[in-house]
Amino acid sequence: MKRNFKKISRNIAIIMIFTILITTSQTMVLRGSSESMPTLAVEGSNGIIPKPLSYKQGNGKFILKKNAAIYVKGNNEGETEKINRIAEFLKEKLKPATGFELKVINDDKVPVGSIYLTTVGGEESMGKEGYKIDTTPEGIKVIAYDPEGLSRSVQSLRQLLPSEIEKNTLVTNVEWSIPVSTIEDKPEYGYRGIMLDVARHFFTVDEVKRQIDLAAQYKINRFHLHLSDDQGWRLEIKKYPDLTKIGGSTEVGGGPGGYYTQEEFKDLVKYAAQRYVEIIPEFDMPGHSNAALASYGFLNENGEKKPLYTGTKVGFSSFMTHNDKTYEFIEDVIKEVSAISPSKYIHIGGDEADSTKKDDYDYFVGKVSGIVQKYGKTPIGWDPIDTAPQINSSVVLQNWKDSNEAARKKNMKMVISIAKKAYLDMKYDESTPYGLDWAGYIPVETAYNWDPTDFAPKELVLGIEAPLWTETISKVEEMDYMIYPRLPGYAEIGWTPKESRDWNEYKLRLKKQGSRMNYEGINYYKDSSIWGDNK
Repeated sequence: MKRNFKKISRNIAIIMIFTILITTSQTMVLRGSSESMPTLAVEGSNGIIPKPLSYKQGNGKFILKKNAAIYVKGNNEGETEKINRIAEFLKEKLKPATGFELKVINDDKVPVGSIYLTTVGGEESMGKEGYKIDTTPEGIKVIAYDPEGLSRSVQSLRQLLPSEIEKNTLVTNVEWSIPVSTIEDKPEYGYRGIMLDVARHFFTVDEVKRQIDLAAQYKINRFHLHLSDDQGWRLEIKKYPDLTKIGGSTEVGGGPGGYYTQEEFKDLVKYAAQRYVEIIPEFDMPGHSNAALASYGFLNENGEKKPLYTGTKVGFSSFMTHNDKTYEFIEDVIKEVSAISPSKYIHIGGDEADSTKKDDYDYFVGKVSGIVQKYGKTPIGWDPIDTAPQINSSVVLQNWKDSNEAARKKNMKMVISIAKKAYLDMKYDESTPYGLDWAGYIPVETAYNWDPTDFAPKELVLGIEAPLWTETISKVEEMDYMIYPRLPGYAEIGWTPKESRDWNEYKLRLKKQGSRMNYEGINYYKDSSIWGDNK
């Protein structure tokens, strides 16, 4: 009997040790970028992209019902007003599929069955974009330090609901539930962007708004608009109406082109700001400038307008770099744009200026950077702008060639957009019907499996941006195909710490996004390694 008792005791001890090990492994926390917000090791237990810093799932679920309401409370009247607008945004996103007319109520006395968005009790360590979501069977409480964090949390809430929530028609056979869970989250980098080239091919205000909305759901917070190039000038400048009348009249292939009035641009800025996305305007120079040179003869040495250009070659155009009329023109443009663009940045281009001598290029980018700063803006430029002697750490480098030695020496902040990793116009493989391949193919896995610190010291990395150049992209469905599903991966690179990212785990979450993208009408590339061969 003693031997049996010892044997039973030993077996119980083994079972207990095994149970402890299993429990420990399931709750193991990995060290993240923030000591106050550790990273939980999640094996596909939720479908959120970007992956949250910490996700802990409990037992049970919260069910959203038609009599629910969204309660809001800020630390002051102004904050409450901002949170109210975020709640209205959430309400409108939930309404089509659920049919629910959720009320938005300014109060901190929150009844069971409600969603509560608040900055009361938010900690400074969360930063502007950090948030905490506590979901219980009784309700959902979201706390952030800043309303911007609540805006990011709303995008996570959408992804916690069944994917049918993204349908724009009423769904009657789905339970609108969210698992009981606690999420603590904040971004690794403050700049997470996408660039859209509207100069090579023009896209309408509504088409741009759609891309802003889609990108914002993955917590993209910068939308870089490439507004001028050899083929087109796309923003109204009141002092120089021919920039759009002539320079905006065409595009690659000879199409009708187009442009945004200043009122339309302000509308775009407002629309983006409602999603806490900042629009950054770019005017490329001294190269990529033929649309301007074709609009006004005084910008050319012979005083005559250049012919319009509808091809795809680069490096043949240049502003005059030692002519006062050039800088008077540029200052007038910067002055008008600064007045309608609340972004702290103005992008001045600087790439592929092959027809500009190096000394002239250096003088030009130094001079133009000073003009931008005169109007209270921070200049951003593509490499090799960092190599110009007058360029210093007050200028941001957008690094696309992995040639940033000068920027490192000058302690310049960088937005990492390495072409072979981040260019959205690069084909997925040889069968991709759109795009180019000069920087190589970028499959979905390649797009995900890198980090900004592979190319620059972390302390100099401002963030990441994925540019879509549109020489071969003229339609919305083509734009969708090249952007998705790569953009969610770029968003995760910018949001989630490197040590918390893993391709095999990520692709499980990306697979779950497929139905959401279908319901949203996104013409995404259905990578067979993720969604199988049944396309």
